[in-house]
Amino acid sequence: MKRVTAVLRHDLLRRSAYFSISVVASTVVGIVSIPLLIQTVGADQWARLFVLQMIGQFASIIVAFGWGATGPSTVSALPKDRRRQFLLDSLVARVPLLIIVLPLATGIGTALGADPFAALVATFAYSVPGIGAAWYFIGTNRPLALLLFDAVPAILGQVAALVAVVFAPTLLSYLCAVAIATSVGVGGGLAFALTRDDGARLRRTRWTELAVTMRTQLAGLATVLFGNLSTMLPVILVDVFMKPVLPVFAAVDKLYRYGILVLAPILQAIQGWVPEAGPEQTRIRARGSLLVGLGVGALGGGCFALLATPVSIPLTVGEAVIPFEVALIAGIGFGAECVSQIVGLAGLVALRKERELARSSMIAAIIGLPLMIPAVVYGGLLGIVSVISASAILVAVYRATVLLRAAKAAEHASPSAPTGYAG
Repeated sequence: MKRVTAVLRHDLLRRSAYFSISVVASTVVGIVSIPLLIQTVGADQWARLFVLQMIGQFASIIVAFGWGATGPSTVSALPKDRRRQFLLDSLVARVPLLIIVLPLATGIGTALGADPFAALVATFAYSVPGIGAAWYFIGTNRPLALLLFDAVPAILGQVAALVAVVFAPTLLSYLCAVAIATSVGVGGGLAFALTRDDGARLRRTRWTELAVTMRTQLAGLATVLFGNLSTMLPVILVDVFMKPVLPVFAAVDKLYRYGILVLAPILQAIQGWVPEAGPEQTRIRARGSLLVGLGVGALGGGCFALLATPVSIPLTVGEAVIPFEVALIAGIGFGAECVSQIVGLAGLVALRKERELARSSMIAAIIGLPLMIPAVVYGGLLGIVSVISASAILVAVYRATVLLRAAKAAEHASPSAPTGYAG
């Protein structure tokens, strides 16, 4: 009984519970929106929205420039009076990236058949979070701020979008509501984070220091860029070569992403928990992140494999039912994804192994991406899902191996503080 009580009172579990508030709310609204959208605009238009969302989210990754991946652990390890400056400096780098990426991503959406203005609004709506402060709230352990400025605007935006699409059943009306709500949340979150009193005065960003910091972000950028390239390319390939099954693939991807959302509170909690106790405890906690990842991966992968098919029936109003064999393979990949994300973004970043983190994503992309075209052409939906799952397994094994080696090496090294941010 004492052990159970100790587990329930553990700081990591408490943090996960706090961060889960926003995730649960977002997931519920998102799941409810799918059948409503399919009934209102049709399965084909819903699938088109799915493609635009993928393009916008990929653009957001470029805009975020790695801060979304490595930012939480990095800012958690910084002294409190240097954290706001770190956020401000990152913002100075990310806003120009948004201006550059926006027209390029819009062009891709238009080339794939979307209305140009709808493609522009969608790109903005789903890429502007790249300049936001969500990762900062995670790293500084502010789940309520994350809820208020990240989850609540997204939820209210989706609700407003669903109301708008009932009166004007077009993708554009849906996207405009989402874009407005997201912009308010991002702007409010940045204002809140940058105006908190931490005993330090913000100064103008030093470009020489920013250039150094951006170079250190390249590993984090490569990690998420290659990882998401491996999920965006299949969408484009299915859209081009297998358009009739695009709604089914969209259903698989949506459930996969909602599963990652369920994982998010654990990942967000452990990203700040691993490095904050100092160098000596970081090694021990990083090794513990592998055990957490394996446990979550086994549970999550099993649930996905067993539930994806029956859940997809009401979720898509019977328009895009996921075959069981596809659900089984996707479930295995989802379990591996849980392991790789927790081990990589929490364990490896805390051990200063960002390059290995990026290398794992690059290796998986180099091996997996060339296989995707023949997989989708000759193997269909099952073929492309199999390649995605195999890539996830490869990344998970690689990252777990690197983590165990790094933790063992740290036992024999003299303790030294993480280098962190030099600003």
